[in-house]
Amino acid sequence: MNRTTTIMIVILLLCAITTQGTPISGSQGRCQCPQTTPINPRHIKSLNYIPKGSHCETLEIIVTMKNGNRLCVSPDAGWVKIIIKATKGARPHN
Repeated sequence: MNRTTTIMIVILLLCAITTQGTPISGSQGRCQCPQTTPINPRHIKSLNYIPKGSHCETLEIIVTMKNGNRLCVSPDAGWVKIIIKATKGARPHN
């Protein structure tokens, strides 16, 4: 290989290494719950648990209400912790 090719390969590898952990911009590159809302758990239709990751540094809980509204709730709420613990316990073990 000539020197120019070697330098180009090194530069490309350095670029790949530095961008490896960079979050993707757009809906997958940021938190979906910038704020949370207190709700009555009796009105929940379903719950979506989004763990911490490269897209967001905090655990996110998005609930769908019986009327169709989607809201973010605090993962620190007592009833949310109970649901998360029960869900984790219900998962099959491999």
